[in-house]
Amino acid sequence: MSKADRDLDNEIAAHLAEAVDDYVSRGLGPEEARLAALRDFGGVTQVKQVHREMRGLTFMNWLDFKLGGRMLVKYPGLTIVGGLAMAFAIVVGIVIFQFAGLFLYPSLPLANGDRIVQLSLRDISENQQEPKALYDFISWRDSLRTIDNLGAWRDSTRNLIVADGDARPAFVAEMSSSGFAIADGQPLMGRVLTPADEQPAAPAVAVISHDVWQTRFGSDPNVLGRTVQLGGEHPTIVGVMRDGFAFPVSHELWVPLKTAVLDHAPRSGPAITVFGALAHGETFETAQAELTTHGRRAAAEQKPTHEHLEPRVVSYTDPDGAGGEDMTFMLLIYFFIGMLVILICGNVGLLLFARAASRESDLIVRTALGASRGRIVSQLFAEALVLGGLAAVIGMAVAVLFLRNWAMTFLEINYGRLPFWWDLSLSPATITAAIVLTVLAATVAGVMPALKITRGMGDRLKQTTAGAGGLRFGGVWTVVIVAQVAITVVFPAVAWFENVQLGRMQDFNPGFATNQFLAVKMERDAPVDSNAKPDAATVERDARMAATLGELRSRVAELPGVAGVTFAETVPGGEYLERRIELGYDAAEKTARGPEAPVLFRYGTVAETDTSYFDVLDAPILAGRAFNAADAEHGARAAIVDQGFVDHVLQGRNPIGQQVRFVRPGNPDGPSEWYSVVGLVGKLDVGVPYRKGPFAGFYLPGTPDLFDDVHMMIRVRGGDPMTVAPQVRQIAAAVDPSLRLVQIQRVNELNDGMLWVIRLWMNITVVMSSVALLLSLAGLYAVMAFVVARRTREIGVRVALGGSRRRILMAIFRRPLIQMGLGVLAGISIIVAATVMYPYSDGPGADEAGGLTAAALMMQAGYAALMFGVCMLACVVPTRRALNIEPTVALRTE
Repeated sequence: MSKADRDLDNEIAAHLAEAVDDYVSRGLGPEEARLAALRDFGGVTQVKQVHREMRGLTFMNWLDFKLGGRMLVKYPGLTIVGGLAMAFAIVVGIVIFQFAGLFLYPSLPLANGDRIVQLSLRDISENQQEPKALYDFISWRDSLRTIDNLGAWRDSTRNLIVADGDARPAFVAEMSSSGFAIADGQPLMGRVLTPADEQPAAPAVAVISHDVWQTRFGSDPNVLGRTVQLGGEHPTIVGVMRDGFAFPVSHELWVPLKTAVLDHAPRSGPAITVFGALAHGETFETAQAELTTHGRRAAAEQKPTHEHLEPRVVSYTDPDGAGGEDMTFMLLIYFFIGMLVILICGNVGLLLFARAASRESDLIVRTALGASRGRIVSQLFAEALVLGGLAAVIGMAVAVLFLRNWAMTFLEINYGRLPFWWDLSLSPATITAAIVLTVLAATVAGVMPALKITRGMGDRLKQTTAGAGGLRFGGVWTVVIVAQVAITVVFPAVAWFENVQLGRMQDFNPGFATNQFLAVKMERDAPVDSNAKPDAATVERDARMAATLGELRSRVAELPGVAGVTFAETVPGGEYLERRIELGYDAAEKTARGPEAPVLFRYGTVAETDTSYFDVLDAPILAGRAFNAADAEHGARAAIVDQGFVDHVLQGRNPIGQQVRFVRPGNPDGPSEWYSVVGLVGKLDVGVPYRKGPFAGFYLPGTPDLFDDVHMMIRVRGGDPMTVAPQVRQIAAAVDPSLRLVQIQRVNELNDGMLWVIRLWMNITVVMSSVALLLSLAGLYAVMAFVVARRTREIGVRVALGGSRRRILMAIFRRPLIQMGLGVLAGISIIVAATVMYPYSDGPGADEAGGLTAAALMMQAGYAALMFGVCMLACVVPTRRALNIEPTVALRTE
């Protein structure tokens, strides 16, 4: 007992003793005096309650939470269903909030990280960034006073070749030495880069990351002073960084940025990123003011190049600057989270309302004893808060498990290299958000039904039957029931759609033995200025590429077990280019169709391949001929199509000799040249595996040195294709150190990452569907049980008067049945709308024009009937209860 309660007891006891003494002095006996004093004083318990409420101690106290815990144990079904639902809402809220903060409000985990900035140029006439800022960087470095440690870096990927000849791509930062100072770059061994390393005549040096030191050098303690091959250079390792250092973004090897040897004329040279730290006492505003002044001076002095350039200073992790759009997006995310919590917890509130309604007699008695409406509401809120607290603990544990085990993999699959400052551990802001969500959930689930129950409690107190004609489900609860039934209908359909996508990817058959092929994606070092006009060095470099790939092909083909080597711009199962195709007519067709014949347009999937592609894949040429060397020469216009092209584009006509060209809507250059189809190849599914067909393959011959993306496909017979991967790396490094093998995979495993993502989404959807279905059934059961309980007397009277049981049940269940019907109809409408809007999404059964087929309509109707039947399961027990009510028992019910 608290001191305040003890003081109150002593005060009441003293007051009663004084009143008893007064009555005794008037001649009453001790017992009569005590009863008279208590009668005058009123209920002791009520007085204590009023005093506690007046001093603010009983808005909620530990007894309320204790009672809430007892309710969880007393109603295990409600605890499980409601707790799972609220936990799910909290998990979704935490994950979305964490991701939103990751993308919109990232922060550097460095000392003074909030003062590290980026300086950039924006062409306001084109409304785009100008990355070629080397000229301006040199000018800023010599003149800016509001920013310290001004530096720059450029990103590159190069082959790191160690002594054993193993060549693997490394993420390299050509960086100013100031980057180590600004990012707390303390080496584990050796030293970091210095300004002397940036001089043109300085020897080539490199600093490696802790991870590279461990994985590529076996944690060799004698690695310092070792010379390695990095692309076409041979730097000496001078330092190993501490574990976790990856500045500027996610780099693993650092070499000096030698600005003096680069072209630094205005708006030329390499693309760089400029960084720095706000000087002591300076702010973003003062730095921007100085930079703006500098920009105006540069615009006046270099008008042809700088007239429309606007320099900006922004947070290092927010290069585009957080603006109104970001805030709007963040508010939309918060709105979505809030709506999700309100919807789910509204459903939980429906359950709590039904449970509290069964306790109405108890609540009325408490009101009669002097409990205020606010006191009862606070108690029910405390009970919901206990449930919400349990759900929050479960939700946060699940959220941490998801973020640690799946979220980072999901981001890496979708975004590739991740910045070092991306941290998915729960931040204080996220934990605060989780607490807010818990309170919001308890408010929605506890306060809303409490306010409904306690409304008119005084009037019901005057009635002879507690609750007769009292509580009813209003319009808000109707919306909640309809919404939860609709969600119950939609979620299983989404899970089914994802399962279809997963099955399509797993069963995808490109038409050749994928388990015998190794796919190697290759890149070469880009020129310093990729947009510069070709000079002699660039032309020579491009000319060497064909010879390099030719030698690589011949040397790989000589490896034991290799049956063939070919090249393609895209590997089967990848993202092929889809183009709009125009078909030409021969003379006979033109005569038959007339001069006003409409132009025939279709869509086809374009694949550019090496001339040996079909031979290596053992894809038979069914008609016409295969590609030859002449077809790959400049100006040749030969093409090969597959059976899907014949069926979908040519509508079954003979493909040989057909004239085809590409048309881009709005293309100012007009359509392409006409191509002549010279061959028909067997079935090769050229398209995205998870997309609904049909696939129409259109193959063009080319030389791999001119492909935008170069993929080498190696056929290995009688063994695992990955066994040749180390030898392929060594051959590529020997042929051309600048040729990087960025991805080596078995062809039948190319889509494993996408499969993983789809499985993840399917598992999440299954969980969502299960929670929605469980909550919907529990809510409907609660509604039906509530209706039967509230109308027990009515049912008994009707049965006693000879009423038909069927009519009685229809009268009682009409409203719940209408609510379920509306929910199922709303859910099916959403599915149909999605199917029509996305006809290739399999969702379920649209034809190519976007309309629903007869089979699809029957499927939708059957699914609607199935889900209505599932929802009706919640009515089985209440229905049997209503049918078994005896009139004599019902008439005695109070």
